[in-house]
Amino acid sequence: MNQPLTSASDPTLLFAHGGEMGQRILAHDWSSSPLGPIAGWPAELRNALALALPARVEIVLFWGADYVALYNDAYAPTIGAKHPRALGRPAHESWSELWDDLEPLLAHVRTSGETFAAKDRPFYIERGGLGETVYFDVSYSPVPLADGGVGGVLCIVSETTARVRAARAMAEDRERLREMFDQAPGFIAVLRQPGHVVELANASYRRLVGGRDVVGRALAEAVPEVAQRGLIDKLDGVVATRRPYRGTEVPLLLPRDDGGSEERRLDFILQPVTDADGAVTAVFVEGTDVTERHRAESALALSRDSLELATEAGEIGTWDYDLAADRFSCSPRTWAMYGIAPGPAQSLAEFAALLHPEDRPRVRQAFLATIDPARRARYDIEYRTCPAPDGSFRWLAVRGLGLFEGERCVRAIGTVIDVTARKREADALRESEARFRMLADSLPALVWLTDAELNLTFASEGFRTILGVAPDAVVAGGWLSLLPSELRASAARRLVERQRARDPLSGDYRLLTRAAGERWVHAEARPRFLDGSFLGYVGCAIDVTEAHLAGERLEARVEERTAELTRQIAEREKVEETLHQLQRLEAVGQLTSGVAHDFNNLLTVVLGNVEMVSRAAARGPLTPRALEQLDHVRAAAERGATLTAQLLAFSRRQRLEAKVVDLNAAVTGLVPLLESTLGRSIAIEAAVCATPWPAMVDPTQLELILLNLAINARDAMPGGGTLRVSTANVTLGAPVRPEEPSAGDYVRVAVSDTGTGMTPEVLARAFEPFFTTKEVGKGSGLGLAQVFGFAKQSGGGVRIDTAPGEGTRVSVYLPRATAAPEEAARREERGAGGSVAGRRVLVLDDEDRVREITAAALRDAGCGVVEAADGTAALDALDADPAIEAVVADVAMPLMTGIEFARRARQRRPTLPVLFVTGYADAEELADVPAPQVIRKPYTRAQLVERLAALLAPAELSQG
Repeated sequence: MNQPLTSASDPTLLFAHGGEMGQRILAHDWSSSPLGPIAGWPAELRNALALALPARVEIVLFWGADYVALYNDAYAPTIGAKHPRALGRPAHESWSELWDDLEPLLAHVRTSGETFAAKDRPFYIERGGLGETVYFDVSYSPVPLADGGVGGVLCIVSETTARVRAARAMAEDRERLREMFDQAPGFIAVLRQPGHVVELANASYRRLVGGRDVVGRALAEAVPEVAQRGLIDKLDGVVATRRPYRGTEVPLLLPRDDGGSEERRLDFILQPVTDADGAVTAVFVEGTDVTERHRAESALALSRDSLELATEAGEIGTWDYDLAADRFSCSPRTWAMYGIAPGPAQSLAEFAALLHPEDRPRVRQAFLATIDPARRARYDIEYRTCPAPDGSFRWLAVRGLGLFEGERCVRAIGTVIDVTARKREADALRESEARFRMLADSLPALVWLTDAELNLTFASEGFRTILGVAPDAVVAGGWLSLLPSELRASAARRLVERQRARDPLSGDYRLLTRAAGERWVHAEARPRFLDGSFLGYVGCAIDVTEAHLAGERLEARVEERTAELTRQIAEREKVEETLHQLQRLEAVGQLTSGVAHDFNNLLTVVLGNVEMVSRAAARGPLTPRALEQLDHVRAAAERGATLTAQLLAFSRRQRLEAKVVDLNAAVTGLVPLLESTLGRSIAIEAAVCATPWPAMVDPTQLELILLNLAINARDAMPGGGTLRVSTANVTLGAPVRPEEPSAGDYVRVAVSDTGTGMTPEVLARAFEPFFTTKEVGKGSGLGLAQVFGFAKQSGGGVRIDTAPGEGTRVSVYLPRATAAPEEAARREERGAGGSVAGRRVLVLDDEDRVREITAAALRDAGCGVVEAADGTAALDALDADPAIEAVVADVAMPLMTGIEFARRARQRRPTLPVLFVTGYADAEELADVPAPQVIRKPYTRAQLVERLAALLAPAELSQG
């Protein structure tokens, strides 16, 4: 029977095919190793070695907790000088430089039993006396023991350092090529075959196609516009014939960055790239956008007087200098610019011989700055080529940059452009500027140039002629030196704004002369641009002093005339106000007889009933008849209060504000006043609709307007007639006349009469201020104009329906309110009511009997009352009695008004509630006082208590 492979009795069998490492293991002194003699090794270790030693791949086995190293012949070269001393020793001794990286990987495999694998895994290894980062494909697998544990880690590795470094070098070469192409002002692309797939596109190419992402996509898909001129067919022909194709000023409709498109003109070449077998593997695309050149040439063909600003689109070449090899290589186009045929690379010294001798020193300094690791300057220089035998040379603009590895420049790459034509144009421009200066100095005007910072760079001799200031002094001092001192600060700010705006300048300016005089000039300046770059301004100014002085004299005359017109307008406004007052006096006169008659009736009722009650009281207790007579007195007083309120409203001493109004109630409430005002010859009818919409209007103004219309209607019926006041809900369309309201919902209140009516001529002028058909002294002509103004300010309008001999109807349209009058009233009165019992109130009134009535009413309601006859006594009472919670104060008092008292009292108590009492509601004094804080005389006990309770409610809530 054959002995097992792993028999410990004969180790030579185990390592018979183990190569050199098998022999080394047999010959190794294992007494100093943590593994001990071979005979004591576990079977799993011997089996793993039996498999690893003859393998042709790199294998190392780390065994046990010390990770003792055992490896085969293929692995030995990988560790360099560590072999053979690493054999049989713990791994941390031989792999110390990477142990922090390696140990976690081995520990993970040993403790988890999981295999770890990685591609191109970097490790830092010291071998051959040098440290370096190397790369491996690794697979670390556990070697299981019979008891289920892990005895060691079997590592199969394959060094990939050469492959990784080659891939990186290739990527770096491609990046250098891309950077070199990106330096080229022209567009460059490489189309991989088959399919014309974009493999490389430089920055100019990407800009040309509107910034599209084209790399990795077929050209026809990425830029479908190229099919316009059959360029795909041209590419197919280049691939098929292996011959290049050159296009000149080919028009293409190409995309822009903003999503639009525009036609561009391109010069380009399609150059096939072949492999060793001659097969076309790619097409090299290189060209120049010559759109601007094309446009410039077209413009020059139209006008030979235009300055030659267009530059010839120079051919663009590339260059590459290898510092280590000292080899300077160029594209064929670059060699052509230097006047030589394409050939092998040259040394830097050989290439320098192609430069103009006078330019070589500064070219050398610029190039050394570019390849200096400390400076790394961008290579950007213009120089001349070495003169040809006929003395001619070219100007070249060369750009480039250095490529560094660490602190060492290894290469320099860049582009070359022939700028000979631009240099010649610059010489011509200098000659043109000289002619310009000569022409400017000959003009009788101020001519100047500025740079982009708006500093003067040229001033003509006109400054000396007109201002007496030398042109050199003007350039040195700038514009501000020519301005009066009070204008310099604002002018400096405008210069900054002008530099940003870069728009044309035009205007008149006041300048100082050398003799301390002043001259006015009119200046025109225009911005100068070259290839889109702002160069500054060119300007010209002429002396307009005499014209300006004449203008000032004219302005003075205009101001005098304007002042005269202003005075005349003020006089007219004064006359209008006087006529307005006359109209009001006329209306007051109309009210006088009726109101006087009503007041006489009321006083008769009051006096008669008071006399009868007095007699009844003298005879004993009051009888029911006496109480009824007292009720007649109260009703008469309330009627008097109503008449007083109407009179105050008409006198404009009532507080006015728009609110939700029931027009039916307003009309029916006004009928008694109309009856007493218009006289018995006028029959008054009130025709109200069943359910009127609520209207938003100032009720006092409404009563005045209706009264005004009623008086006009009465005057139109000199022999008597019928006046009808009606209300209606209406929905209007587009207006026919200017005074009518816009389309929408309105509440109409109309005043109709059976009078003489109006002719069309009178109707056309009815709303004109001061127009009247009445005889002199009978009317101001402001009535209907005020009606129209009131309606428009309220958000409505007016309409007149009339005919001669058929009467007139004036309709006032008022805007429909969103809430009903009852709801508005409830919102206004919300929080009102409640009790004032137990509250302490100060009553201030200079009229003793009025104060006593008010105090008695509050005591009857349960209040504690403190009385004061003037503001000073009231302030003393406040200081003496901290328990006072509110004040009822009369407004009109001598020495100190109620308003002044409230101001001083709130300096002591900022939150003190004050209820103002007034008999005529002075609008000026009470303009800033909220309506709930004002009560008008006469008032009832209930009204006083209710208003005071509402005023105290917020204070009570804040205390709670």
